[in-house]
Amino acid sequence: MNERRIARIRTLIKERAAEVIDRELADPRRGLITVTKVDVDREMASAKIYWSVLGDDAQIRTTERMLDSARGFVQKEIGKVLHTRTTPRVTFVFDETIAGAARLEEIFQELREERGESETDEPDEDPDGEPDPEPS
Repeated sequence: MNERRIARIRTLIKERAAEVIDRELADPRRGLITVTKVDVDREMASAKIYWSVLGDDAQIRTTERMLDSARGFVQKEIGKVLHTRTTPRVTFVFDETIAGAARLEEIFQELREERGESETDEPDEDPDGEPDPEPS
């Protein structure tokens, strides 16, 4: 399958999965879930839907169980918009990149606090890396 078609299918899956999770799942365990990315294999046999949720580890585990139990419903709803002979088998994968980025931001903030810096204390620089000249 060509790359443009796969990219379009990824987009369709991502949009429909996000819509179903956000609007059509009436599960009380559902938190604020974001579908971050979708990977589809070249044969369209499987689709990995990457997601993140606001909350702690307990909220992540609860959301993971909820998504696993709703997998069949989400897969069926995705199949309705794909207009392909087969519907890929959906699996949900927790996307750790957002949690990792948040953790890095916490580390940077701790370093700033240790140094006694604030975010506005940084010197103004041009894109070429040279400090701005003093205003006259």
